[in-house]
Amino acid sequence: MQITSIKDLPPQDRSRQHARVLRLLFEHGGKQAMSEDYLQLARASDSYWKKPDVSLLLATVRGENGPALIGASFMAGYGKDAFLIAIHPLYRRKGIGSALLRRQLEELGKIEIRANLSQTALLNLLLKAGLSGSFLGKNPAGRKFLSLNGETKNPVRPPRAPTKEGEILCLFLS
Repeated sequence: MQITSIKDLPPQDRSRQHARVLRLLFEHGGKQAMSEDYLQLARASDSYWKKPDVSLLLATVRGENGPALIGASFMAGYGKDAFLIAIHPLYRRKGIGSALLRRQLEELGKIEIRANLSQTALLNLLLKAGLSGSFLGKNPAGRKFLSLNGETKNPVRPPRAPTKEGEILCLFLS
């Protein structure tokens, strides 16, 4: 599996991958496809991806016809303004969702996500990814939620070396 940020893609590939992510979220994201967060992602333009608090990650595997999209994670406002995640049903419960969220944390430096207490699968995923609960609250509809957050230990993130699936990444230190 390979995780790629849409920011790392050439401009001509961004719109194609953006459309693939929207389709994945619509088909396999459940109620997320009807949310305001989905609409925010759908309206995103090339300049939107340059914001430091916005991230869209794609999880792909090698397929018969090239890389196959199996999961995606979108955050805006470090997760406070928008948060979406979807994994293809054939690839669920294999650690892909938590890998996407850990990479989001690495990309953004900090994350804050609110999850309804009734969303046990999402809460489990967020906790597996290393986020911790910070406070309980009620949303305007009266539903209880848990705010989870995470922060990287090193706020200065080194540039990521481009790798392809199957490559061995060697680092020689002197």
